Amino acid sequence: MSKPRRRPTKPAPSPKVTTEPEHSSRRPSGRVAAFIAVLVVCVVAGGAYVVIARSRVESNKNNAPKVATAGRGALTRFSDEPHVLFRSTGIRNGYGEMAASPLSDPNGPRALTSMSCERVAYAAGRGICLTADRGAITTYGADIFDSKFHVVRHLAIQGLPSRTRVSPNGRLAAWTVFVSGDSYAANNFSTRTSFVNLRSGEVLPDLEKFRVTRNGNVVDAIDRNFWGVTFAPDSDKFYATLSTDGNTYLIEGRVSTQTATVIHDGVECPSISPDGTRIAYKKRTGNFPVEWRVHVLDLATGKETATAETRNVDDQVEWLDDHRLLYGLPDATSATASTSIWTVPADGSGRAKVYIARAWSPAIVTN
Repeated sequence: MSKPRRRPTKPAPSPKVTTEPEHSSRRPSGRVAAFIAVLVVCVVAGGAYVVIARSRVESNKNNAPKVATAGRGALTRFSDEPHVLFRSTGIRNGYGEMAASPLSDPNGPRALTSMSCERVAYAAGRGICLTADRGAITTYGADIFDSKFHVVRHLAIQGLPSRTRVSPNGRLAAWTVFVSGDSYAANNFSTRTSFVNLRSGEVLPDLEKFRVTRNGNVVDAIDRNFWGVTFAPDSDKFYATLSTDGNTYLIEGRVSTQTATVIHDGVECPSISPDGTRIAYKKRTGNFPVEWRVHVLDLATGKETATAETRNVDDQVEWLDDHRLLYGLPDATSATASTSIWTVPADGSGRAKVYIARAWSPAIVTN
């Protein structure tokens, strides 16, 4: 018997060989190497910038003059006479603390209170200090204090502190906070403005709950914002800013009835004069960039008067008396967060001058 014929075996395919440079598996290509080199340069440059920036900040801080502080007992002494409370912005000492200076020597040595405030307001034995606790998570609050600077109540607030005022009789306060965005110059900012009873600590409905009308029609647009309350001498009537549809308005209202009415256009951050006849405010003069100038509105005639201050002022003006205004501005010669309080006549005459150096958020106390 013949043996069966075996089929020829098909040779195994030769392995596929790819020709590559010998170092291709160990070194990046030229394009990748260039990218890495650029990345290294950027990291080094960025680190150098941070070091230089920190060095400059420390240099500015170390070179900033210390503010003069009064000795022991000065706070009690100043509190017994007409004085001004404010947020001290002396970089090298007392930064952020509430301070007091007598009206007879406002730019002299100040008395520090040890209370840290973003904004300050006070009247008739009650004050409010808006606070920021900048920990791992920043929280905000309002400290209600008495004439001896004792905190009698702390309230949590939801948002970045912006404005605050106390009614002349010391019974009510109002505050405005940013709940998104952080500037009135931004297009996406949103505010909340609330009232609080300083005696009981009860937080009243915010301004969005009030019935606000314009030309007889209720203003209920979803984009409405309110800010910058100022109280009239009777402590129930108030004025504030309403913003809607890209426009700003001055509203006049009553806390007791929770109602308000639009009475004028183009008014932001109003502040009523001690005699109750005029409103000082910031008036928008440009949109790109956004800028404001300090004006005064006569409530009886509707006449607007521009003050002699021609710089951009983003602040709620305070009245020093019936004839002079106070407001804060960043220090032009400082690269730090230092600010100063300036004064200018309310009637458009004179010129602006420093009232208190390295200070912010003044509150005049005469009662």
